[in-house]
Amino acid sequence: MHLPGAIGVLIARLIYPSLGIMDYGGRIANLICFSLIFYFLIKKNEHAKWSMILIFMVGGIQKIFSPSYDVVSFLVFSAFVVNLSDLVRIEKIRDVGLKKAIYTIFLICSFYFIKSNYIFAFFALLGLPMLYRPVIDKVRKLSSLGKTFLSMLIIGIISVAYLFLNKKMSIFTIIKKFIENYMNVELMGNNAKQLWQVVPTTLPIFVNILFILILFIVMMGELKATWATGTVIIFSLTYLVNWFGILAGFFIDSASLASTNLQGRYLSPFLFFFVPFVQNLGKKFNFTMSEKSVRRLSVWTIIIISVLYLVVTFYRSYVLKITPTWTNNA
Repeated sequence: MHLPGAIGVLIARLIYPSLGIMDYGGRIANLICFSLIFYFLIKKNEHAKWSMILIFMVGGIQKIFSPSYDVVSFLVFSAFVVNLSDLVRIEKIRDVGLKKAIYTIFLICSFYFIKSNYIFAFFALLGLPMLYRPVIDKVRKLSSLGKTFLSMLIIGIISVAYLFLNKKMSIFTIIKKFIENYMNVELMGNNAKQLWQVVPTTLPIFVNILFILILFIVMMGELKATWATGTVIIFSLTYLVNWFGILAGFFIDSASLASTNLQGRYLSPFLFFFVPFVQNLGKKFNFTMSEKSVRRLSVWTIIIISVLYLVVTFYRSYVLKITPTWTNNA
């Protein structure tokens, strides 16, 4: 969805019909759109405010001030996970207000206009206690015969789904490629090695390692909260579902280029789904950080990485005379 950027281009064209001015108009419009909406999302986020800021401002540093439609994708995804964090605290479906229900449906429909891989975030909906707890309670109340019948029914559904999907793609082949490309260092390509790269790929790898450590420290120290076990498991699995799902999609399109096309930028927004797991760890080990310390650590991390990115970009562009903002890892 290029709407904010397109509006900026049109306004810039009215001011002065130059390609350079129009390009900057689109970039500025995207930056303003992201800044305003993201500000209100941060204000609304009560569970992992600084974690979200780190993930989307550092992970999206190349996109925020660009004509890319990724800006709208980031905003829709951010709104979805913030809303999901609120829904987790609601015990029963009937307790969901009308406004909250309409807003949730609106966000789900908005995924139609953004990057297709973000639909894997819908898997996290299964982690809402209001959805899985009634099912678990009913299963527990079933008789032995009922549980046996239910198990057979589930196995049957899985078998039919497997046969249907296997006609379109070899599932075992995809699993094999997944393991070869991401679990075997000798076989994986350069993009697979940078799959965990959240910071721009032009920065040294150790910067990314430090950022990941800081991110999880912020997650752990930001809020002392206890999340339901089912929520922790499903939310964490959402990252894996997205990872495997994207590889499967690329594999169907072009098996030889699947691992090359799958890059860290497709996975980094989904790091937010580790918040429940990490915050539960922080609660268990009584890890504490003051709000001021979390804020300072996050702000200085963003500033330092942004400055490093600008320095490296200018160095690559004006000294090395190579592509300044990305590396070719194919």
